[in-house]
Amino acid sequence: MSRVNLNFKNWNFSVDKQTISETYERIETPGVESCGCDNCLNFAAQRTNIYPTEIKELFNKLGINWMKETEVSHYARTAPEQHYYGGWFHFKGNFEGPNCEVPTGHDGNGYTLELTPISENFSIGFRYGNALTAFSETKELVQIEFECKIPWVLTDKPEPE
Repeated sequence: MSRVNLNFKNWNFSVDKQTISETYERIETPGVESCGCDNCLNFAAQRTNIYPTEIKELFNKLGINWMKETEVSHYARTAPEQHYYGGWFHFKGNFEGPNCEVPTGHDGNGYTLELTPISENFSIGFRYGNALTAFSETKELVQIEFECKIPWVLTDKPEPE
């Protein structure tokens, strides 16, 4: 395993780029396409415009195919023609810098996410996690969390409330 070190904003990463690239190559159907609901179709229809250029560049350096999200969820319609989504990717490695997972409550089981804004409509954060991962080995697995606000663009499908 060869490590690649890089930094982005307040984070430093040490990653196994080869394993990451190979894992993303094996993903045949990303989460959005495997679902196929109207909310996911709306996300897929504008995927190339959702991720800011600096995020696409970061993902390329990490070995992540940004067209293959692990999961995407529609959270809410926040205004007419504006929808709030969240999702995540994974990579093999570790990071130094802010962990976006903030514990809530006294039992230690709950958490919230504090993401870093990259643009007016896109935020990102990093934490250790392996939810729905395509990686066979979950040790040293970083989960990249993101949130975005995007319009409804499916003209043949009604906009959800």
